[in-house]
Amino acid sequence: MTEVRGRWRKPVLTGEHVVLRPITAEDAEAMWEEVTDPEGNDLTATTADFTRAQVASWCASRTAQDERLDLAVVDTATGEYAGEAVLNEYDAERNSANFRIALRGPAWYGRGLGTEATRLLVEHGLRTVGLDFITLGVLARNPRARRAYATAGFRETSRFVEDGEDWVEMTIARSWLSPDYPVLTERLALRPLHPEKDVDTIHSWRSLPEVCRYTPFDPQSREAIAERLTDPERTRSVIDAEGQVISLVVERRDTGQPVGDVVLFWHSAADGHAEIGYELHPDHAGQGFATEAAEALLRLAFDGLRAHRVSARMDQRNTASAAVVGRLGMRLEATYVEGEWFKGEWSTLLVFGLLEHEWRGA
Repeated sequence: MTEVRGRWRKPVLTGEHVVLRPITAEDAEAMWEEVTDPEGNDLTATTADFTRAQVASWCASRTAQDERLDLAVVDTATGEYAGEAVLNEYDAERNSANFRIALRGPAWYGRGLGTEATRLLVEHGLRTVGLDFITLGVLARNPRARRAYATAGFRETSRFVEDGEDWVEMTIARSWLSPDYPVLTERLALRPLHPEKDVDTIHSWRSLPEVCRYTPFDPQSREAIAERLTDPERTRSVIDAEGQVISLVVERRDTGQPVGDVVLFWHSAADGHAEIGYELHPDHAGQGFATEAAEALLRLAFDGLRAHRVSARMDQRNTASAAVVGRLGMRLEATYVEGEWFKGEWSTLLVFGLLEHEWRGA
């Protein structure tokens, strides 16, 4: 049988609890259980009837299918076929595909298998296949599935009625971060910059030499900050393409007082690379606020952007900043000795990094 190449080649995707592999003729009997499961059919509004022969023919044809990707979801604990995960209905103009998943029956529900399978195939679709969007339709009366899709990063984009059923359309994009602001931590609230109201706020610390010692800019005047904030890219609060940056003000939740600001760079969707940065007013140093705010940025990067790796760069002499990322589990990945001509002298640059699986493991 001819091997499928290109976009729809058949991978093996390995997770902790499931393996996604090509569907074969040997999966026909297990898939027959899937398509005749009353609960599964009800939750997907499936009304079509299939014969065993049709299911067997379908399974046997999947390996050579070059217009879509059908993978078996295998339970690693037992080695059994647990369901199927699919990318189909490719739209070349939008560079998007539809996602569908079905489990074999109630014995495989509620164990996290579908959630992990969704994450594996979505990552493959967005990163390896290079899709810009993946969409799906889910019954409005299926809250369990909607929660699982939301956990994987899908967001509701529309609602519609079909055959008397209420449906929710959900979409995930390769570069998409639109948090519900403010982003809250135990003591802090992170919110978007206001181009007029925050001029004095930002000036209160960016005018201080000790804050600007290791930043790319020197102490700034109020006028310079006001002009800077007129650029909408400087007050961006949503990421919808690689190369973009969001800047957020950090406030104390108990008093509402601003204590600093943070930035999240989305360098590459293909590489899943984000970078964080932060600065704090000296009056609020030493209280763990920088660590707490930086941790919130890591959540936005890993959970929102689905970053694979987050980095942080700093001058070697900035020991306070190095301590912040160290507390968050970021490892020193590189030291560029006198690697940058910085404010009239050679600076040694440190690069710290953290991978998604390390973040979730910690």
